[in-house]
Amino acid sequence: MKYIELNSDDIFLNLATEEYVFHHFTDDSYLLLYKNDNAIVLGKYQNIYQEINVPAAEISGIKVARRITGGGTVFHDSGNLNYSFIAENEKARPLCYDDFLFPVIDALRAMGIDAQKRNACDIAIGDLKISGNAQSVRGNRVLHHGTLLFDADMEKLHRLLKVTDAVIESKAVASVPSPVTNIRKHLKDTSMTMTDFQSALLSHIFPSGISYRKLTEEDMQQIRHLRDEKYHTWEWNWGKSPRFTIHRDNMELSIEHGIITHCHVPAISSEATDALLGQRYGYQNLLRILSPIYGKDTETIVNQLF
Repeated sequence: MKYIELNSDDIFLNLATEEYVFHHFTDDSYLLLYKNDNAIVLGKYQNIYQEINVPAAEISGIKVARRITGGGTVFHDSGNLNYSFIAENEKARPLCYDDFLFPVIDALRAMGIDAQKRNACDIAIGDLKISGNAQSVRGNRVLHHGTLLFDADMEKLHRLLKVTDAVIESKAVASVPSPVTNIRKHLKDTSMTMTDFQSALLSHIFPSGISYRKLTEEDMQQIRHLRDEKYHTWEWNWGKSPRFTIHRDNMELSIEHGIITHCHVPAISSEATDALLGQRYGYQNLLRILSPIYGKDTETIVNQLF
C-alpha cells in the first residue's frame, strides 16, 4: 500500500482527488489522509434539505459537498481527520468494512483509546461515535473512507446538522443520529496535537516505513477539472437531492432536483407564489426573490419556508 499526502483543506478538491485516485490509480492499494476547512458532507443518496440547517449553513458560508459514497451526513473541520483506503475489491469484498476499520481501530488502541467497532461501519468509544464510514465499489476496486473526530467543534457540528422541525416526505436515505465525542478527550496525553495524531496513525498503518506516491501536475489538472465540473457545482451538491415535499401548518412546498415545483403557502401572496415557482430552493435565493415584495418582512416570511 502507498500513501498519498493531501495538503489542501478544500473539501471539493479533496473529494475530487479521492474519486480520481479511485478511478485511475489501479496498480496498488492507497491510503489518503486529509483535513478540510469547515464543511458539511452528505452521502450520495441524501436529501440535503432533510439533513442540515439550511439557513444557518448559508448564513455562515459553510461549504456543502456531496460524496460518491452512501451513508450519513457529517461535519468536517480542522479538528477532524479524514482517511480513505482504495484497494482491490476481491481482497476487500463489497460492503465488508472490517479490512479497513480494524487497522484504524488497532492504531487507536495503540494510543490508549478503547476504540470498538459499532454496527457495520462506525467506530466508537463506549456509546459515543468517533468515526463514520462509507464505501463505493467500481469494478474490482473499492473506495472506503471515514472520519476521525479528533478535536472537532461540537457546538458548530450540532448547530449545522440540526434539521428543520417541518415534516419532510422523501425517499432519501436519512442519517441515523448518534451521540459523538472527540478522541482527544479520551487520550492520556490530552496535549497531543492533530499533527502528532496523524503521525501516530501513519506509523501504525505503515510499521515498516511509508511508501509515498506523489500526484503529478497532470494528475492535479484533471483533479481540478473534476472539482470544477462536479464537486463545486450546485447541481451535484444541492440538485442531486431526491424529490421531496415539505409541510408546516398549512404550508406545502414540493421540490425536485432542488427546484420549487409546487407552492401552497397561505401566508404569502399569489405574486410571491408565482415568483417562487421554478426557483432554486435556497435560503439566500428566496430572500433575494421575495425582498422586492416583502421588504423588511422578507426574513420572517422566508424563515417559514424552511
